[in-house]
Amino acid sequence: GRQRRSEEELRQARDDLAAGVRDVERTNERLEAEIVERKQAESEVRKQASLLDLTHDSIFVRDLDDVITYWNRGAAERYGWSRAEAVGKVSHDLMKTVFPVPLEEITTELHRTGRWEGELVHTKRDGTQAYVARRWSLQRDEQGRPVGVLETNNDITERREATEALDAARSELARVTRVTMLGEITASIAHEINQPLAAVMMNGNAC
Repeated sequence: GRQRRSEEELRQARDDLAAGVRDVERTNERLEAEIVERKQAESEVRKQASLLDLTHDSIFVRDLDDVITYWNRGAAERYGWSRAEAVGKVSHDLMKTVFPVPLEEITTELHRTGRWEGELVHTKRDGTQAYVARRWSLQRDEQGRPVGVLETNNDITERREATEALDAARSELARVTRVTMLGEITASIAHEINQPLAAVMMNGNAC
């Protein structure tokens, strides 16, 4: 009886061990599949990142705390900070961003519509300022929860300076036009006054 009980316990132990081995094998298979999927996803992300590095636009991604998580080559060339120096920094602090309206209003519109466009002022690493046309796109996870913001910036400093120079030229032209018109009016008034004065002088001389 003891021998039979021992044999049954041994068979049960072997069955439990076999079941455990099968569970471990299934777990390993799932882990291997997840690793493969993760590697494929990482490979796809690297491909997309390499494509973003080809553009001349400055593109970076920040989380909901404004911390930079991705910084492309265009951003490094435009602002002067390398990817290693920029990632992990708060974007608005790093570039001393000047907003056209309060940031809270922009954030509210971003979360309401999923996007925002506008012109901002950034300060580069060398201390010079740049006017940029910025587009923000809200990133969401599979559940629709916001997880980050993709930013694309185009440098419009030269265009902005050209516009300001044109406005200054127009203002100067308007001032010159006003002065010229005033001179013409003055000459016309003087001519109208000189005629009767000359007549008065002639009459006086005749008298």
